[in-house]
Amino acid sequence: MKLSLQLFLIAISLLSFNAQSQDTITVQTITWDSAGREGWYTFPDLQTSEIERINLIYNIRCKNAQVGNGGVGCGEWDYSCNTFVTDTFRKDSVLQIQRKFVIPNFTGSEFYYSNNPTSNCISYFQKRGIYSGLSNEINGTIGTLDQNLKLKSETGKFYFLFTAAELSNANLKAGKIHGLRWNIVKSPGELSFLKIKMKNTRATSIQSTGFDLDNLTEVYFLNTPVPANGLQTLMFYNSFNWDGTSQILVEMSYNANPTAGEIELGSQTIQNVSVGANEKSYSLYQFGAAGFELEPQKLKQISNEVSIGFWAYGDPDIMPVNSSILEASDAQNNRQLNVHLPWSNGSVYWDCGNDGTGYDRIEKAAQAKDYEGQWTHWAFTKNVGTGVMQIYKNGILWHSGSGKRKAITVDKMKLASDINNQLSYFGRISHFAIWNKELDSLTIRNFMFDPGNNAHPAYNSLLYYLPLNDGDQNKLNDLSPNPATIPVATELNWYEEKGRNIVSGFQNLQARPVTTFIQGTINTFNLETISALEEFSTVKTPVTEYEILNGKPVVKNKFLVYPAGDFIIKDENGTPVDFKVVPEDGIFVMEDLKYQRYDPAKFEILSLVTPYGNGLDLTKDGKTFVFDITDYAPVLRGSKKISVEFGAWQEEMDLKFQFIKGKPAREVKEIQNIYAFQRGYIGNILNNEVFEPRNLKLHPDANSYKIRTTVTGHEQNGEFVSRSHFVRVDGNKSFRKFDFTVWKECADNPIFPQGGTWIFDRAGWCPGAASDVHQFDITSLGDPGSPVRIDYGLNGANMDAANYLVSCQLVSYGAAAYAKDAGIEAVIRPNVGRVEFERFNPACSRPAIQVKNFGSEDIRSLLIRYNVLGGRTLEFLYQGEIKPLEIKTIDLPVDHFDFWTNATTTLFEVEILKVNDINDENSRNNKMSSNFKLVRIFDFDPIFEIRTNNIAGDNSYRIKDMNGNILIEKKNLPAATTTQENLNVPNGCYTLEVDDQAQDGLSFWYYPNYGSGNSSIKRRVNNNVIPMVSFKPDFGAGFKYDFIVNKVTATDDESTSYVVSLYPNPVNDLVNLEVLGAEGQEAIIYLLNAAGQKVLMHSIPQDGNSVQKQFSLAGLAKGMYFMHIQLNDKILIRKLILD
Repeated sequence: MKLSLQLFLIAISLLSFNAQSQDTITVQTITWDSAGREGWYTFPDLQTSEIERINLIYNIRCKNAQVGNGGVGCGEWDYSCNTFVTDTFRKDSVLQIQRKFVIPNFTGSEFYYSNNPTSNCISYFQKRGIYSGLSNEINGTIGTLDQNLKLKSETGKFYFLFTAAELSNANLKAGKIHGLRWNIVKSPGELSFLKIKMKNTRATSIQSTGFDLDNLTEVYFLNTPVPANGLQTLMFYNSFNWDGTSQILVEMSYNANPTAGEIELGSQTIQNVSVGANEKSYSLYQFGAAGFELEPQKLKQISNEVSIGFWAYGDPDIMPVNSSILEASDAQNNRQLNVHLPWSNGSVYWDCGNDGTGYDRIEKAAQAKDYEGQWTHWAFTKNVGTGVMQIYKNGILWHSGSGKRKAITVDKMKLASDINNQLSYFGRISHFAIWNKELDSLTIRNFMFDPGNNAHPAYNSLLYYLPLNDGDQNKLNDLSPNPATIPVATELNWYEEKGRNIVSGFQNLQARPVTTFIQGTINTFNLETISALEEFSTVKTPVTEYEILNGKPVVKNKFLVYPAGDFIIKDENGTPVDFKVVPEDGIFVMEDLKYQRYDPAKFEILSLVTPYGNGLDLTKDGKTFVFDITDYAPVLRGSKKISVEFGAWQEEMDLKFQFIKGKPAREVKEIQNIYAFQRGYIGNILNNEVFEPRNLKLHPDANSYKIRTTVTGHEQNGEFVSRSHFVRVDGNKSFRKFDFTVWKECADNPIFPQGGTWIFDRAGWCPGAASDVHQFDITSLGDPGSPVRIDYGLNGANMDAANYLVSCQLVSYGAAAYAKDAGIEAVIRPNVGRVEFERFNPACSRPAIQVKNFGSEDIRSLLIRYNVLGGRTLEFLYQGEIKPLEIKTIDLPVDHFDFWTNATTTLFEVEILKVNDINDENSRNNKMSSNFKLVRIFDFDPIFEIRTNNIAGDNSYRIKDMNGNILIEKKNLPAATTTQENLNVPNGCYTLEVDDQAQDGLSFWYYPNYGSGNSSIKRRVNNNVIPMVSFKPDFGAGFKYDFIVNKVTATDDESTSYVVSLYPNPVNDLVNLEVLGAEGQEAIIYLLNAAGQKVLMHSIPQDGNSVQKQFSLAGLAKGMYFMHIQLNDKILIRKLILD
C-alpha cells in the first residue's frame, strides 16, 4: 500500500544520524488496508547481540480517513486493542482448575443424591371468600343441560367462553361477579388445587390451537370438595368485574387425584366456545445439561426471513443467569441466531443475522414473571427485506427494532443451550418451532398451543416442530412436514405439569358446563388464607466426573441421579417455611483437580485502548505512536505471528517494526512470560486461582533482571476504582514486595476531544492511549541461575464487577556494554510526528528531549548541541544526576525566537557532545532529529479571551515567555464570565496555558448543567475584535498554545513606514496579506520557494491607505517560502510556511 509521507518522516527521524541505511531494517506488518488483523511475518534473523534497538511504529486512523460517526470512520466505543507476537517454539502454561464433579447450578462442597425419584413440596396460600349474604342477588344461568362434561382424575385445564349476549340475556349486569354455580351430576370427592381465572375478551370463539390468554385474573384457588350430585357453588375470593360488553373467558384447572374417579358436570352441547386438556402433560426440563443439535440441512433454508416460537418456564430458583435457550452459527462460527432468555441482568436478547463483522441485535429488560415461575409464549422474528426484528410475548408484540438487514446463514444450531454448551437453559420448554418465514402477531397467537397443525398458514415453511411434551425418554420427535432425527445422548428430563401449568394436549370440546354467575350487593365479606402443600417431583440431575490423564481433564463417569438430603420447603413467594429430609444413596464430594494447560507462547508487546470515535478526526495520515520494544528481541526473529486483538476493527492501523542494528547498550538475553496473558476476575486472583505463585530460574548468563507488567482494569469497579496491586519476588538472596497502583490520568490524553467519557481516569488505561507499563528491577534478589518465586496479586478485599487483563514478563539482560553511554530517547518538543507529544506541540519555547543513561556509571553532566537545519546552532551544559537506566527530560534554552524563524527548514537536530566532560563511549545513540510545525506568528498585539462555564473557580490561565517565566497569571476565574487579556508584549515566543481544576474543560457533554465556555486569541481591527484562533472547549485538564509575536514595521526613511500582516502563518491554502501605510502605491507580489524559484506573482492596486489581497496556494508543495512585497523602490520580505 502507499506509505504516507508522515510515517516515512517519523521512521527516518527515529534513526541516529550515524546509523546508515544498511544498519536499519524495517518490517511492514499490518497496514490500513489489511484484510485481517493478524498474520505471519518474517523478521530479521539477528542475534540479540546484533540489535541496538527495536521500535514499533504504530499508526491508527479512522476508516477511510473519515470523521467518526457511529459505524462510520472510527469505532464509536473504547475497546482494549492489544498487540501480540506468538512464538510457536515456546510454551505458555496456564493454571487450570477442573471440578472433579460437574453438577449444573451446584456450588456446594457435597451433593447428596438418590438413585430413585425424590420429591419436594411448595406451600401455597389458598384463599376462601366468606360471604354473610348478598342483597339484590342475581343468578344468571347460561346454557341448557343436554349432556355431561367429564373431568378425569388426571390433571385438567379447561377454557369456557361466554358471550356478552348470553350474559345479558341471563339478566347479568356490568359489574362484580362474586361466584359461579355448576350442576354436579357425578362426583367421587374433590378437585385438588382448583383454580379459576377470568378475563374480559373481544374474542367470539376459541380454538384448541391457540387464543389470547393475556391478563387473566385469578378469582378462585382452593382445594374444593365436590358433592356426589347437585349444585356446586364456588364463591370467589376476588370478585370479577365484567365490563358489560365483552365476552368472558373462564379458565379452570385442577391437579390429578389418583384416588378419585371422574367428575361429570351438567353441560350444554355447543361449539367453538370450549377447549380442554385432561391427560397427563409433560414438558422438557433442561437443567444445565448439553443442548440438542438440530439437523443442519433444513436450517440452510433460512436466509431472509425467520420465525422461532416456543413456550418457556424459567426455573425461579435459578433465573436470571447468563443463559441461552438456542444458538446457531455459520461455517465460520459467526453467531447467526441466539436468544438469551434472559441474561443475568434480566434482559431478553434476540440476535439474528451476521455478515462477518457482527450480528444484528434487539434487547429489552423483562419483568421476572416474564421469564421465571410461569409459562410464557415467546416468538422471535426477522425480515431482512424490511430490516425489522420483533419479539412477541403471548402472541402480542413486545419489542421491535429496525434497520436490521444482515442476512442469515445457518450451518449448525443447538436447542436449550448455546452452540458450545457453555450457556445452558434452566427451566422447562414446550412447542418449539422454526419457520423460514416471518409470522405476524395473529398467526402466532392463534397457533401457540399447536404450531405444527397443518392448518397453520405457514405450515409449508415449517422447518422444525418439536412438541416436547410426549415423555419419550430417548428421543425428541420432530412433527414438521419434513421430520428430522435429533440425537439424544442421555435420558431426557420430562416434567409432569400440574393442572394450572398445562400448555399441551388441548382439544376442541362440544360441551360447555351450564353455568350460573352470581351477582349482588355483598353484606359482609371475610378472606381466609389456608396453607396447602403441593408435592412435585424433582428432576434428574446430570453429574459428570472428571480425572486428569496425560495433563488434560477427561470424563471418567456420567451419572443421572435425583437430589436428596435436606430439602427446604418454600412458599409460593420463595420464602423458606419448613424442611424435609430425603435419605441419600451416596454423596459426591467436590474437589478441585489442578493441572497446567500449555499453549504457544503469546507475548503482549503493546496494550492500547481505542479512542471514543464519535466526532473523532485522526486526519488522513492518522496518528502515530512510537514504542521501544527492544525487550522482545529474543522472540522477534524469523517467522512470527503478529496479531492485534479485541478491538482491532475499530480503526485502520499500520504497524512497522524498525530494527536498528548495532551493539546493544545491554543485550537482551531472554524474555519469558511469567504468566500467559489472560483476564483474571478479582475473586479468582485473590484466591490464587489465576496468577498463582510461580517458580522460575534466573537466566544463568544474565547480569540483571527486571519484571515488566501491564495491568488494565475492566467492568464498572475494575475500570473506575483505583486499586493497589503487587509483585512479590522471593530469591536466594532476598525478597521484596513491589506495590504499585493501577490508575491512569486521562484528562491530559493527547488525542482530544473524543466522544464518550474520555476524561475520566481509569485503571491503567485511557481511551486513545497506551496502557501503563510497570517495571521492577529484581537483580539484587537472586543470583544468576538461581530459582525465584514470583507472585502477582492485589492488595485489599474482594469487590464485585472487576476484572483485570494482565501481562507479566521477566526480562534478562547482559552487562552494560559501556560505562558512559547517554542516549537520546525522544524529542518531545518540537515534534510533529508522534501523537504522544501532541499536547506539547507545535512549540517555539524551549526544546525538550528525553535522555536515557544506558551506561553503568552515573551521569553528572551533558554537553548538548542543537539547531534547526539551516539556522543557528546552540549549546547547553546540563548539570544533574542521571542514574543508570534512568530517563530524564531536559529542556534546552533558546535565546531568541529567530532560532525557529530564520532557519530554512523545519527539521530540528540535537546531539550529545560530552558525557561527564569527556566523549561518550557510544556515539550511535547521541543524535536525533524531528520534523516540526512552525507556530502561528502574530504581527499584532493579540488578545486572549476566555468565557467560563457555570462553575466558579475552576479555570486559570497564564502567559509564559519562551524560557518558562510567568508574565501574566489569572487564577480561579468567576463563573459565566468573559475575561480579555490584552497581550501588549515585546516581540518573542510565548506560551498560553489554560487549566481546568475539575479536568472537564470548558464544555463536556456529560455535565450539561455546567454549561459551556470558550476561549480564543483575537485581533483588534479598528473598533472590532475578530477571532484568529479558537480553541476546542472539550480539552479536559487544560491545554498549551505557543505563538510568536513579531510586530514588524518596515521603513526606508523617516517619512515612510509600513505595517505588514501575513496570516495565517503557517498556512494550509488561503493566506491573507495586509500592508498598512501603502497609500497610493501599487504592490507587486512575488512568492519564492526555498531554492529561490519564483512560483507565484501578483500585481495589487492600492486601496485607500492599504494593500489587501488573499492568495490561494493550492497546488504548491509543502515547505518554506519567501514573499517579496515590492512597493515602488522598496521591497519587504516575509517568511511563509505552507503546511
